[in-house]
Amino acid sequence: MNIKRSLRGMGGWQIQLLVAVVGLVLLGLIFIWRAPEQRVGFRLAWLGLTGVGMGILYRVYHQRTELSWKRLSLLMLLIVLQVLLIQFWLCQIPFNILGHPVSEGQLMLVLPYGLAPMAASVLLGRKLGVFATLCTTFIGTALMPTDFAMANYVVLSLLAGLIGALLCDRVEKRDKITKAGFVTGAAVFVAASALGCFRETDLSMLHGGFNVGVFLCEAVAAVVMGIIVSSLTGGLTPFLEIWFNISTHMTWLEWSDMNHPVLRELQMKAPGTFHHSLCVQRLAEAAAGAVGADVTCAGVCGLYHDIGKLKNPDYFTENIGNHAFSPHNNLTAEVSSYTIIKHVKDGVEIAYKNKLNSRIIDAIREHHGTQLPASGCFYRKAMESYVEEKKKFDEGLIDTCPTEVDKAKFVYEGPIPQTRESGIVSMADAVESATRSLVNPTEKDRREMIDRIFRERMLDGHLKDCQLTLGELDKIKESFLTTLISMDHTRIAYPPRTGLDDEVVPAASAGQVK
Repeated sequence: MNIKRSLRGMGGWQIQLLVAVVGLVLLGLIFIWRAPEQRVGFRLAWLGLTGVGMGILYRVYHQRTELSWKRLSLLMLLIVLQVLLIQFWLCQIPFNILGHPVSEGQLMLVLPYGLAPMAASVLLGRKLGVFATLCTTFIGTALMPTDFAMANYVVLSLLAGLIGALLCDRVEKRDKITKAGFVTGAAVFVAASALGCFRETDLSMLHGGFNVGVFLCEAVAAVVMGIIVSSLTGGLTPFLEIWFNISTHMTWLEWSDMNHPVLRELQMKAPGTFHHSLCVQRLAEAAAGAVGADVTCAGVCGLYHDIGKLKNPDYFTENIGNHAFSPHNNLTAEVSSYTIIKHVKDGVEIAYKNKLNSRIIDAIREHHGTQLPASGCFYRKAMESYVEEKKKFDEGLIDTCPTEVDKAKFVYEGPIPQTRESGIVSMADAVESATRSLVNPTEKDRREMIDRIFRERMLDGHLKDCQLTLGELDKIKESFLTTLISMDHTRIAYPPRTGLDDEVVPAASAGQVK
């Protein structure tokens, strides 16, 4: 309990520093476990300077989008795991296989270069995959037994890591990871051949000539090791997603499956809300693409943002067939407002029950911020009722003085959007709802409505924490306008059916029609 309290009291940078120090200590223990005998002091100094350099690079590189301590812990875990496997490989692989000696260059073929870069790219994105490549390359160099192995390890590790990180970015199907492992293994073999890793530097070792069998075995070993690393990456990914509460691009696509129980229920119980959510999804995806945000995340969050309306679907305007018989006609303004506001809390409960991603839950909680529901109509209704009752009391028509309206009861609890994707979903929700109320709108009408909504939200401070710049907000507005126009396309009016349509076309004439 004391440890948990201490962690809660620490700032984000302090926790990240703690994770980094723990990771460096683990790497130091791995190094001490079997340190190369040559120039131990130099190698230890190299390891320490590499850790400091990577820490500085991390802070500079991720200054704007700072990672959570969980993601940093995952990154450090992957780096330590790869370095540990490299050390194990160097210690355990026999240097005599099937009666043939194995050179240091040949040993370079079967090191797991791409494990951390590929896994980091799948789980955390391409940028951190590249960062993991740099870390594993410079840290692993200190473990190599000779200068010959160190030089070749740097080249092969950088090549394999970069290829693996680039190919595993935004993976939609798991077989893509296997293909990345195959390509990585092939690239390692080609690079090792070009560097001359397979033979000793003494030319007298080549007097026996070129051995095709050994050459093919080396190629197969490199490719097989790449596939093994990719299989290990694909196998670890689902468990790491659960342990660190991280969703990959593959998982986001699974959330968007219309056969998901929550989405199926939304289609059946609240068809109007479901259609609205589809429109918000399309608006959010287009806007996210325009500003370089996570398109899949924004789209899925837009799809689920209103699932709380499943609890009372008939109380929301998009599901009310005839507004003359709206259930709100028989409710007070306070009860109506409470019912509408409650859909956010209901949505969070449904999301937790169905184990949805934390980013989806955040978008549900934040998409209304601290705004007034239904454009403040219930608050105005309550104020009008209060003014009327107060007037009657002042005139002596009633004995009880009415209670003043508490505005806090008529606003969403928030918080306001905290990420770019949540901010985009929030604005897409507001724009889609507002523009749908326009009758035969022109492009000018839509543009004015969008500008007004953005201006009001900016003045209210609704977007101050979501990291969207003014330039990006302008791009989002243009994207919303373009998407709304494309969704509201018209079709030509077909002429009414006449008696001539029922006449049979003669066979000769029909045969001439192509």
